[in-house]
Amino acid sequence: WAVGDKQWYQRRVRGTMMLKFCFDKLCSDLRVITFEDTRKLLAANLIPLDHAFVLALLDDFKEERAFTYSMVVELFTRMKSNIEDNTLDERLTLFKEYDRDNNGFINKSDLRTCLAEDGYYKKGELDDVINLVMHLGDANHDGKLSYIEFLEMLGKPDLSL
Repeated sequence: WAVGDKQWYQRRVRGTMMLKFCFDKLCSDLRVITFEDTRKLLAANLIPLDHAFVLALLDDFKEERAFTYSMVVELFTRMKSNIEDNTLDERLTLFKEYDRDNNGFINKSDLRTCLAEDGYYKKGELDDVINLVMHLGDANHDGKLSYIEFLEMLGKPDLSL
């Protein structure tokens, strides 16, 4: 192992050990914790709950009634790696530009405002483009794009903003 790999591994093991300790303190006899306890556990392990990716991921899981330890580790790992990945800063900036009402989501109104300002589309085309973006990007069909849906949409070859 290279020195950097060993340090990364040690940090990861320490991080998941703390996660396990907190999980064990919070869990019921069924070995699960609630959504709210999951949020507290993530915050206690230095996950910023106001980060766009974290908000979007938590929004996707808010209907879950019980979280197992493996689910919490998966969430923690995805959040931590996304937060530490500086290449996503550019995409987060773009997401925030499109999120005109600053609610953590992009809705049709946000899209209309941004795309109209760009002046690239004619009025009739604009509605078609907005509907296409929402159709391709809104995976859970809630009428808005979360940060995660936005990132996934940017990766689609048949759609570019």
